[in-house]
Amino acid sequence: MLIVPRPGAPPCPSSRRPPPAQAPVTASPKARSASGVWFGNTAWPCGSSPGAFARDVFRLEGCKTEREKALAFYTWFQRCMMRGPNLKLPGLGGYIHCTDPHLLFTSWGHNECTGWGFVAVEALQAAGLKARRAVTNNSGHTFYEVWYKGLDGREGWHAFDPFIGWYFTNAAGEVASCEELAARPDLVTHPRPGGPARLGHHPERAGVLHRYQVGDNLDVQQPLAGHELRYELQPGMVFSNLWRPELPHQALHWDEKHREGSHCDVSLYDEEGKPRFAEHFPYWKHYVWPAHGKDVRWHGCGALRWQPLLLGAEAACEHAHAVFEDGTLRPSGAKKHCEVWWRVKLPYLASHLHLNVAADTGGGDLLGFSLSPDAGRSRHSFYWKPGAPPKLITVGSADSPGIKGLREFWLRVDLSTQSAASPLRLRGLQICAGYQQNMHLQPRLLPGANELYLQAERLDGAKLVAEWNYTHPEGERSQSVELAGSGRAEIQFDPRAARPEDLIMRGVTLRCLPA
Repeated sequence: MLIVPRPGAPPCPSSRRPPPAQAPVTASPKARSASGVWFGNTAWPCGSSPGAFARDVFRLEGCKTEREKALAFYTWFQRCMMRGPNLKLPGLGGYIHCTDPHLLFTSWGHNECTGWGFVAVEALQAAGLKARRAVTNNSGHTFYEVWYKGLDGREGWHAFDPFIGWYFTNAAGEVASCEELAARPDLVTHPRPGGPARLGHHPERAGVLHRYQVGDNLDVQQPLAGHELRYELQPGMVFSNLWRPELPHQALHWDEKHREGSHCDVSLYDEEGKPRFAEHFPYWKHYVWPAHGKDVRWHGCGALRWQPLLLGAEAACEHAHAVFEDGTLRPSGAKKHCEVWWRVKLPYLASHLHLNVAADTGGGDLLGFSLSPDAGRSRHSFYWKPGAPPKLITVGSADSPGIKGLREFWLRVDLSTQSAASPLRLRGLQICAGYQQNMHLQPRLLPGANELYLQAERLDGAKLVAEWNYTHPEGERSQSVELAGSGRAEIQFDPRAARPEDLIMRGVTLRCLPA
């Protein structure tokens, strides 16, 4: 699970305040759990961080030199990123621009040129290369430079812009630096045959003859973050990561302009009707559908689904005046306020929350649900009404308060009655927390040998199952890996396909089951 715990954060919501004598707050027993969990396919770059991704690209491409590494990363970076609006996160009383390369890459998977620069420099530095962001002061466009020795034996900077899709070569056939482009504008205006990659933008939109006037560019320092993504689970939790959103209208969006959700603005075909990036086309073609009048790749989505009542008090963070019986919850008596907290930790940025609720209520009974982003220091009620609750309670991606942009939150349920004869009982509760994830970092299957693995730093009283679901030319298929103890499990698997596009990835699911 992400990343660094908040300094001094209390483990449970109520531990910050002394409980009233008449309402003891009970910390739940130590739950069976799994931590430090990750799963993948060694035939596809690891998606746990930008640095892990770059290191895996170097391994898969057999890179020996820093030059080979820089060129291989450029290709794979284009393959696994998308172009779209700047990511924003809750903060400072509203939503602010995100500059965390880890979140931009793993949770969002696309951004404008600045975000691409953040991710590329983080990835390359974490993988051992010398890299920096460069910003043209005149146009504000961002790209990045990598320091390495060319085939001509000269060490120096080399400029790449995967956001637009270019690099330009000098007279020696090496990728040119910003300094060289400033001194020799003809390298851009009259590029050498075979030198630059094809422009990702439509030519008239790219402004190539203006955008790369880099004589006034700024070199930007970027400290290395080095964050890694991991899952944490309790029994009954199921994380499902989809290549195509099941509920596109619930995709993460930030303003009215992007009500349809997150998607790429790179079309698969160029202004001449040819595949825009032939080397990436087999990996993109199945994950495109209409948005804003053109066919584009959409953002992948996923969800955590969990029924915590089935684990009773073990699943709760803390509870007061709560009686857990056979997968149900009730107050310990009349005029006893029942309060239960559950902690939900997501690997990616949350987009929406669905609660499936089954409850018995009587006259004057109250049932409510609240959210907290900070272990209970603040609490936002989103449902509090007498009588039976609706079967489905939804907190959408545009609702406030909500969980949009969070990776961790606390859910609280309140039950109270005035009558000793009340039937008040929460009979069932399914939590569905939706989130955004970069589907191009998910461990897809490829033709030939695939090594699927599942690992956990700690696995107590539970077992894990990772499942790959995909469409094969011969029908629908699944492949799974199981892990029964701390460590790593792996299998060798050949899906029997000839081409990458013969395998349509649907989803990868991680389950935590009682041992």
